Amino acid sequence: MMGVVLWSDQQVGKAVIWCEDQGKLAYVTGDQAEICSDLDLEAGDLVSFSLRMQSRLRFAENLKVVEENGYQGLNETLRSDNDQHKTSSVPIRDEGAEIIPFRAKAPQPRSVRPLAALAGA
Repeated sequence: MMGVVLWSDQQVGKAVIWCEDQGKLAYVTGDQAEICSDLDLEAGDLVSFSLRMQSRLRFAENLKVVEENGYQGLNETLRSDNDQHKTSSVPIRDEGAEIIPFRAKAPQPRSVRPLAALAGA
């Protein structure tokens, strides 16, 4: 998996990674802390890693830096975009959408034919 480091603390070897699959964030902590501190991960670094799931959390393992500072400022951009949506008082309207209500159709009866009739068809 690939991802971008959003935050890191080199002193304790922890980091948070935004994953390419746009799923939950991946965390670097625990056993990977020593490896993370050796890598000098910084916000904006593009990294490759494998995922380990534990207690519904995603943990990054086997980290490798692919590109240093490739996405510098991404965390600030995400934060400012989120703040703009929170403070916007104008509702977002989609005037081009046509809403089609879902109505369950009555099931159509199937015609039942013997297997012999199907073989001759």
